[in-house]
Amino acid sequence: MTELLWRRWYPYIGWPEDIEEPTETPPQMLTRVAEEFSDKDAIIFYGNALSYKEFYDNVCRVANALRSILEKGDRISFFMPNCPQFNIGYFAALSNGMIAVHTNVMYTERELEYQLNHSGAKAIITLDVLYERVKTVVDKTPLEYVIVTSMRDFISPTAKRFMPFLHEKEIKEEENVLFFDELLKHPAKKPDVDVKPEDVASLTYTGGTTGRPKGAVYTHRNLMIDAQIFSICLDARRGKDVFSGLMPMFHGNGIWTSNMNVFMNGGTVVLFPYFDAGEFIRAIEKHRITQIHCVPTHLVAIVNHPDVKRRDLSSVRVISVGSAPVPIELLRKVKELMPDATVIEQWGLTEAAIIGTSNPVHGIIKVGSAGLPVPSVEIKIVDPETGETLPPGEENVGEIVLRSKKIIREYWNDPERTKESIRGGWLYTGDMGYMDEDGYIYIVDRKKDMIIAGGFNIYPSEVEEVLYMHSKVKECAVIGVPDPYRGETVKAFIVLKEGQTATAEEIIEFARKHLASYKVPRIVEFRNELPKSPVGKILRRILRDEERKKAQQ
Repeated sequence: MTELLWRRWYPYIGWPEDIEEPTETPPQMLTRVAEEFSDKDAIIFYGNALSYKEFYDNVCRVANALRSILEKGDRISFFMPNCPQFNIGYFAALSNGMIAVHTNVMYTERELEYQLNHSGAKAIITLDVLYERVKTVVDKTPLEYVIVTSMRDFISPTAKRFMPFLHEKEIKEEENVLFFDELLKHPAKKPDVDVKPEDVASLTYTGGTTGRPKGAVYTHRNLMIDAQIFSICLDARRGKDVFSGLMPMFHGNGIWTSNMNVFMNGGTVVLFPYFDAGEFIRAIEKHRITQIHCVPTHLVAIVNHPDVKRRDLSSVRVISVGSAPVPIELLRKVKELMPDATVIEQWGLTEAAIIGTSNPVHGIIKVGSAGLPVPSVEIKIVDPETGETLPPGEENVGEIVLRSKKIIREYWNDPERTKESIRGGWLYTGDMGYMDEDGYIYIVDRKKDMIIAGGFNIYPSEVEEVLYMHSKVKECAVIGVPDPYRGETVKAFIVLKEGQTATAEEIIEFARKHLASYKVPRIVEFRNELPKSPVGKILRRILRDEERKKAQQ
């Protein structure tokens, strides 16, 4: 069958055809691995290392503390960048059968309020520097507890002296405000809650074509299956790899590359709460990082950093890149700096538990392709009009449709959109592409009008919704335009109401008050009218075509 073309390569690249059904949950896996690698470093964060024993003890302490205030099935929002408290709190919540809600730290009060209400989160774990944002929305949400921590709690004394930006914000004692360091004072008794693989583990929010975020439901089973797949595709070496914890855990990719996949393999993760190219390359050299997981934007910053050629990056073995293709020139520069590293491009989406295809570490890497369907995944290319399966070939572009036991079960409290996306066991991704004669997948367009800037998914309608709130805006349309650093950036086309005047700076500043920074338009163009269909629908496609022609001139 056409959809099984890729499997003939599996024996040569070391991939199994399928993944064994997990019998463990992530907390059970961590219990076993922590015992096996008790003295090994699990987490490194600004000069401070937590061994597996220390990490697991902290997980048990926080789990016991959470169980005193919440019940199995309750949702807990994690509103923080990468830091040890995220890993600890995440496994603590899952140990109790509670559900982790991944919350983007760049959310404004408006976005935060929506997600907390939609998920029904009863508690939130956040940083002191983010507390004011949370405090603003507490009374408008189901939140019963706010748990506050500081990044300074888990860094070395030396790092505290040299990192004044990691300032501690004093939080007054208030009703239902708890402190993470107090949770760590509970007994380190192993949790005994009955948690099964089919229980819901987490909600990862993804944008939607209407601009309203959707909560992708991950079960414990999803997490374990995808961790196995990541391990295979990245050629993870048990007990030996040092991973870059660069991809944020509030994002789908980071759940595995900065968390699950690391601990399943007894690895060490060097956590980064934000990306700084200079700091990152120094960490590679110091901690001998072997696995880097990133987006093209990160690589651009690394290869252009003035100190990069003076650093020893020879430890890097695998670099996996997602969200957008890696330009050939960028790939060449990366290989010059790290000639022994294998760079693989991957593709996936939140609804498929992230990874759907990957180029093999040991095998043929087709530059520009998203690689082969990974173990347990079947892919077919279908005609978007007829639904018929298209044969291999560059000329046969269609919608990428995916089937696997690891796709999400549903969207949280959204049966209609679940039915739209998952039909007959197949996930209709909305991404357009083709399969070549060897079974490699090529992505030629993105999910409808989605913009990917710096690795973040941005949906134009969400940005447009905010722009329409401006009193001077009559009509607007938002598209992505090429950007040498971010991959794409957001451009807004504005038609003002009659008699009104405005500047681009005014529009941008207004958007900044209501949107996370990565969603804010960087370019604003004023027009007298926007292209429309016969029924009056604004045609973003024509705007994109115009921008593409400009870029070619």
